[in-house]
Amino acid sequence: MILLPVPSLQSVVRERPADPLRTVSPALEFRRHRRYDRTMFNPHESRTPSAEAEELALLLEDRRFISDLNMPGLSLAGIGIRGNSFYGCNFASMTIANATVTECSLELCFFPFASFTDVTFSNVKLKNCVFGASRVVRMSFTGCNVIQCNFNGLQAREVVFDDCDLLHSRFNSAALREVRFENCNLKETRLLRTAITETEFLYSNQEDAIFAMEDSW
Repeated sequence: MILLPVPSLQSVVRERPADPLRTVSPALEFRRHRRYDRTMFNPHESRTPSAEAEELALLLEDRRFISDLNMPGLSLAGIGIRGNSFYGCNFASMTIANATVTECSLELCFFPFASFTDVTFSNVKLKNCVFGASRVVRMSFTGCNVIQCNFNGLQAREVVFDDCDLLHSRFNSAALREVRFENCNLKETRLLRTAITETEFLYSNQEDAIFAMEDSW
């Protein structure tokens, strides 16, 4: 019987070809899961906002479906996002300005206490997303499905919803100033205890929205 030398684990690791995706960050791992990519970040590693923005830009370029991304406090400016899908992602307290989001899908994504300034959403599908207590200035939603989303406590000024479906979305206890709903479906859209100032409802089924209800808390 001839015994062949067994290579050590260290030598095997050296000989393994380098994954170019690992150059993004040691904390960034890509795991193939069925038909989509699950992206995980090490929560114990501190990252600067600029490093996070760079990682996200590379990720958006390489992946179309992004799941379970956790980047609270992210800061983005002058970015364009097109054709990506997000599921179960956390962007709490993020700041985004001068940005466009086009033909994307977001489901079960969280943006509480975020800040949006000069942002455009076009042909975006939003479902069960949370924008609670966020601040939104000069933002537009055009041709978007905004289904069962939570805008409770939203502070909005100069915002336009044009040709949007807002079925079962909630703006409870929000403050809407100079907001325009045009050609929108407001079926079961809730605006309970909402401060509405200089806000227009044009060619929208305002009568199907809920502005008050008995025994509401």
